[in-house]
Amino acid sequence: MKKAIIAIVLAVGISVTAHAGTFPEKHLASPAPRPSASTCAELAQDFDALVKKLKSESKEDRRDAIEHLAEMEDQRAIAPLTAMLSDKDADIRAAAIEALGALNAKPAVEQLIAALKDPIEFVRTAAARVLGQLGDQLAEKPLTLALSDPIASVRGAAAMALGELKDTSSVPKLIEMLRETSPDVRAAAASGLGSIKERKAVGNLIPLLKDEYSIVRVSAAIALSDIGDQTAAQALKDAVSAERDDETRSQIEDALKRLMARPSPDKG
Repeated sequence: MKKAIIAIVLAVGISVTAHAGTFPEKHLASPAPRPSASTCAELAQDFDALVKKLKSESKEDRRDAIEHLAEMEDQRAIAPLTAMLSDKDADIRAAAIEALGALNAKPAVEQLIAALKDPIEFVRTAAARVLGQLGDQLAEKPLTLALSDPIASVRGAAAMALGELKDTSSVPKLIEMLRETSPDVRAAAASGLGSIKERKAVGNLIPLLKDEYSIVRVSAAIALSDIGDQTAAQALKDAVSAERDDETRSQIEDALKRLMARPSPDKG
């Protein structure tokens, strides 16, 4: 649930922790049968046809090929999809970035870093988001620079990506961004600090529990819960009592429950 609120604006995934239990062996699925030689040949033909389709003059054909290559989960697609980051159409470049993210394409990190300087804002936003997803520390410095991008969606995506990378060097800038005029950026910065579990940010996050925007209040509450500092408990209790929106109050209350259920981190 951690990033569900911000996902509406910045399109990030939701992190869920499950408790594993004992699963009786008799219920385990049988191994999937190996594909036949003919099936393998058909798949190879499909792959080659899709790669060829990437060079089509039709934008829709290129987009369709990108989507299908991502669905195939074939690592051979990384190279041709990386080449699409130079496509003349911004929609295609963004689609290729998302496909590379779906393929966990770490070999494309340098090219994705270059995409942070794309002239089109939604391409830069997609690049920042996927770089956080890939988790390569090579992206930390470029993403930190992206925190100063003139477009709010790019700054927000970069803030969350740095949180996913657990980049502690970005903490001062993320704390500064809690005072941004854009509520989406404030929410993203709070989320990033929560992911890093930066205890020094607690005092800066607590005031956001009274922010005029619910996305910011909830993001701050979740961040405080993730950080796990029990000194924030009373502020969260007060926020629950003061909250008038039912859905927002429920989410803040959930954050409070998670905070109370975990030990406070050691003071450093």
